[in-house]
Amino acid sequence: MSAAALALALALLTAPRPSRHRLSARQPVRSKSPRLSVASGLALTAIMLSLVAAATSVGVVAAVAIVGATVEIRRRSRKRRRSRAAEAVALRGALDILVGELRVGAHPVAAFGVAAEETDGVVAAALRTIAARARLGADVAAGMLSVARHSSLPGQWERLAVCWQLAQTHGLAIGTLMETAQRDLVERQRFSSRVEAGMAGARTTAAVLSGLPVIGIGLGQLIGADPLTFLLSGGFGEWLLVIGVLLACAGLLWCDRIICAVSR
Repeated sequence: MSAAALALALALLTAPRPSRHRLSARQPVRSKSPRLSVASGLALTAIMLSLVAAATSVGVVAAVAIVGATVEIRRRSRKRRRSRAAEAVALRGALDILVGELRVGAHPVAAFGVAAEETDGVVAAALRTIAARARLGADVAAGMLSVARHSSLPGQWERLAVCWQLAQTHGLAIGTLMETAQRDLVERQRFSSRVEAGMAGARTTAAVLSGLPVIGIGLGQLIGADPLTFLLSGGFGEWLLVIGVLLACAGLLWCDRIICAVSR
């Protein structure tokens, strides 16, 4: 029962999830259902772990589950970083277009619409929403704050909301404020790029340190100590395997958290 529970837990962690922004196919009848793909991934993972449990022991399954969960957590973290970087680039381009339209005297609502047409992804959808709110006379700053709650760059959208609010309240030039926000975003991107480059060595060091126990086991096998037999034969060695894998994965995730905190 415990092996089956571990297999199910790993399957839930590693199963791919359907994208919220996936475009619909031209022939929806022939397209593969996202739920079907998720179910097939769950079944395949559960079957593989059940076979591992039948061939080895519960401790080995637990170690495999911990490694799989760590790999999935790091994969999602990398995906969030890439999404944040892509949104920052798209928002920077949109602000460039917006500032250019405002400089030539375009109405802010029209400028938001042009920027939305020239941009892709979540930034374009957010700008279309903001432009629609402005046409209807709704609170645009509140719309920007709503976008910030669902964005990977909440701070930048909140700054744009503050700029819009200042322009409405004090009668300041919206073009000047948006240009200031655009410059702030450019500087923040440059700083993030420098920090990411500086943290590359730390990420490599963390990965190497987490792999040292595997290298030690390999060296033990080469000199005839046979640590694999001790770790995989059950009993005390089995729990040492689980504890060692848990500590190595926890250390790797903790290093990733520290590095991500510095990069933000």
